[in-house]
Order: sequence, then structure tokens, then C-alpha cells
Amino acid sequence: MSKIDDVDEVQFRQINPSWLEDDGPSRLAFLPTKKDDGKLSLDRSSTTTAKDAFEDFKALGLNSSGVYGLTPDEFSKQPSPVECHGSPLENNPHHSHADFSELSNGQRKAKSQELRRLAIARGKLHP
Repeated sequence: MSKIDDVDEVQFRQINPSWLEDDGPSRLAFLPTKKDDGKLSLDRSSTTTAKDAFEDFKALGLNSSGVYGLTPDEFSKQPSPVECHGSPLENNPHHSHADFSELSNGQRKAKSQELRRLAIARGKLHP
């Protein structure tokens, strides 16, 4: 696991259909769940495309309504900076994550709202 040095490398986030609102994904789509140990799962654009990440995710039997993207630079913005790390998995060599583990619950909620805004501004990347 190593920190992603390219601050402009888009990290793809799969959006579960239950996280959709009228204007795009809810902030819950950008908030790690308890089972995630404070880490938000992503995929690296340096090794895959949004389309391939979507198809690979669905091939694992997981549900996604689409892919949004954020950069390590966007994750690192104050307040409450979060680092992105490459963290390949056996079933996903493109996997990365954003580490929220050092943030309080309030900081996590505020960060997820800011990330939501940035992801919606960039727009849906696939399909």
C-alpha cells in the first residue's frame, strides 16, 4: 500500500443505486461504512478506465448505477485532508482507497458532503 503521488490521477468511485438522489449521488456514496475500516474503496485511472472499472465491479456481483471520480488533490483539501493509497486486491488489481480513519464522525460527514459536490461538478464518468 503506497500513497498515490499523482495528485491529478482520478480515482473512480462506484455508486450504489441506493445512494442516488435527484441531482446525483448522496454524500453516503463518499463515506466509508463501518465494515470498511475507515477506507473508501476506489479504482485508479492510471491502470483502468471508468468503463472497465464499472464492468469489473458488476462482474463481481456488486451493484453500481455508475462511476464518479475524484482526485487525490480533492481528497487532500482542508479542512480534514484525506490521503489516497494504492491498495490492489486479489480480485481487483486497480483498487485504491481514501483513508478517513483519522477523521472524527463530524469531519467524515463534512468531507463526504464536499466530495459529493466535487464529484457531481465533474459529472458521471460511466455509463
